[in-house]
Amino acid sequence: MFHFTTLPPLSLYIHIPWCVRKCPYCDFNSHEHRGGPPPFEAYIDALVADLDQDVPLAWGRTVHSVFFGGGTPSLFPPEAVDRLLQAASARLRFAPGCEVTLETNPGTMEHGRFEDYLRAGVNRLSFGIQSFDDGCLARLGRIHDSAQAEAAVKRAQDAGFDNLNLDLMYALPAQDLAMAEADVARAIALQPTHVSHYQLTLEPNTVFAARPPRDLPDDDLAWDMQLRCQARLAEAGYAQYEVSAYAQPGRQCAHNLNYWRYGDYLGIGA
Repeated sequence: MFHFTTLPPLSLYIHIPWCVRKCPYCDFNSHEHRGGPPPFEAYIDALVADLDQDVPLAWGRTVHSVFFGGGTPSLFPPEAVDRLLQAASARLRFAPGCEVTLETNPGTMEHGRFEDYLRAGVNRLSFGIQSFDDGCLARLGRIHDSAQAEAAVKRAQDAGFDNLNLDLMYALPAQDLAMAEADVARAIALQPTHVSHYQLTLEPNTVFAARPPRDLPDDDLAWDMQLRCQARLAEAGYAQYEVSAYAQPGRQCAHNLNYWRYGDYLGIGA
């Protein structure tokens, strides 16, 4: 019988299920929250209780990365994130320099200052930008525009964050090759450490699946976009290390890599 001589790395995933608005292409467990702010304290209580049930599965193991995904985790104020990270680190051993990523929407910056997220223990931000073209953003149902996106990234850098991912999508409704390249160029100009660049897909049980948008690029154009944008990222020093992820040297996402290398993880939340 085969036995591991060493255990694989361990990660912690924390799901925040609320959004300001549900995007028409999204098939994640995310929901628009209406009628005031989400129930921060009650949800954190539930997350801690969820983690308490999982701790025996990883007793004595070291956590190498934490990822707040969603939904829109940046809807939660920094003090809520701080409370949860303190509770998690009291129950699990965090590695020195543990990567802690928070997904954020450029349209939710008013929910907390980036300096406060940094003090809470977040050391990596992932911005769901998707495009720097305002027309594309409107067709995707995003709540931010390109100016807000650039401002959010610069504010995070000014606050002291030096590890940033920008999410971009391509093959968007009414997008041509030059528009796709322009998105990548504007992302590179902001000098993030990491770029996620992936094709829009019409997932089942989404608004886009039920009512497909008009003017979607055909497969040949989508392939041209992928190749041209890959080349632009490579020229700028971003190496592709998985299907849709590109990073500067030494800046690959530890949490992503743990999934790709079949590491272990605990997942808590809705």
